[in-house]
Amino acid sequence: MKEDKPEQIKYLQQLREWIELKKEFDIIDLFAILHPADIADLIDHLKEEEKIHLFALLDVEKASDVILELSDISREQILEEISDKKLTEIVDEMESDDAADLIADLSEAQAKIVLEGIEPEDSQDVRQLLKYEEDTAGGIMQSELVCVHRNATIRDAVEAVVKESEFEEIENIYNVFVTDNENRLIGTVPLQRLITAKPNTLVSKCMDENIPSVNVDVDQEEVARMFEKYDLVSLPVVDHANTLLGRITVDDAVDVMEEETSEDIFRIAGLGEDDSVFNKPLQSVRKRLPWLYLNLLTALASVLVIGFFEDTIKMMVVLAVFMPVVAGLGGNAGSQTLTIIVRGLALGELTFETSKKALFKETLVGIANGVCVGIVIGIIAYFWKGIPILGVVLGLAMVLNILVGTLVGTLIPLGLKWLKMDPALGSHIFVTAFTDAFGFLSFLGLATIFIKLFM
Repeated sequence: MKEDKPEQIKYLQQLREWIELKKEFDIIDLFAILHPADIADLIDHLKEEEKIHLFALLDVEKASDVILELSDISREQILEEISDKKLTEIVDEMESDDAADLIADLSEAQAKIVLEGIEPEDSQDVRQLLKYEEDTAGGIMQSELVCVHRNATIRDAVEAVVKESEFEEIENIYNVFVTDNENRLIGTVPLQRLITAKPNTLVSKCMDENIPSVNVDVDQEEVARMFEKYDLVSLPVVDHANTLLGRITVDDAVDVMEEETSEDIFRIAGLGEDDSVFNKPLQSVRKRLPWLYLNLLTALASVLVIGFFEDTIKMMVVLAVFMPVVAGLGGNAGSQTLTIIVRGLALGELTFETSKKALFKETLVGIANGVCVGIVIGIIAYFWKGIPILGVVLGLAMVLNILVGTLVGTLIPLGLKWLKMDPALGSHIFVTAFTDAFGFLSFLGLATIFIKLFM
């Protein structure tokens, strides 16, 4: 469960008791009153064999909702054991976008069986969606929508909504799309306006013409930004000729926002976005070990810097005590800036045109923070060890490294963006490596100079 809510803890305890006593009818009755998301939370907390057994107790309609809410690990475990017949029935209940997402995770043989088993019209829609990249508007859209011709009346539009809801079982209808003779999108009519307008009024007289739409090839991150910017609940998807292809609903946009945020967090730390606390140990090792090897290589740069100043450290051993402080503060300053820049790029707030302004601002912040922290640590070092040179050197090194930390925290993600790479990709590792090496270099280098001049 995502939260330890009292009622869910109670349900989980009750469920485990019924599993032990083999009270399947009680379990079925419980699942009948719970939301699919809550059922998925409960199943996620069970053992693998229990997950498979309990999922088999769900009716097809409920199972089609629950499987989408399960964790990746639970879904994978269930898909490995479920029969092709049951899986086909479950997919047949799903909306096209959800069906496409699920089928994309199946083996080629299993996907072929399912696509051949569902309704031909649904199969055609899903096959079309599978042609698009999964992280584009086409990859997250659904083909089910309510559409009428521009010459239709409000009465026609209402009848279309009723028909699609009853017979096609389209869910979450927020508006009716209006098209011309070539099926090009020309506007939408919100449901509220369908209710209040006179039945014989043409939809072309009531529609919103200046509506945002998105091209089928646009990245899903941009789609999520459009939902946030325009406060949308539904967004039409079109091709280059403005032909209406499908729609994206707000629940899909929320999923994209969560996915993109998690992806950025994982990539900053050098993790794959599919890594999870529920992964098998060997899987996690394979995903994390390459980044640790990279981190090891970058850490060797710091070792080389320290080795170069070995004689200086011997002359003033107390320098070794404060070395981690300089490197650590520089790394933290870099991470703060890195987080701001990566998030700004992800939200579209920061572009190459505005990057100079961001760099100038972060430089000022780095100087100000460096001076403030440098003065404090310099005074502490002086009174602690009673060595004036140590306080001066430490203060100056802190100013330099915090400034450098903010600069690399800005430049590294911008550089990755310029190279057409994900700005979050391992940025934290590179920033930390640079600030560690430069921190040691500035601190020990200044110490060497001051020792030669004044001691």
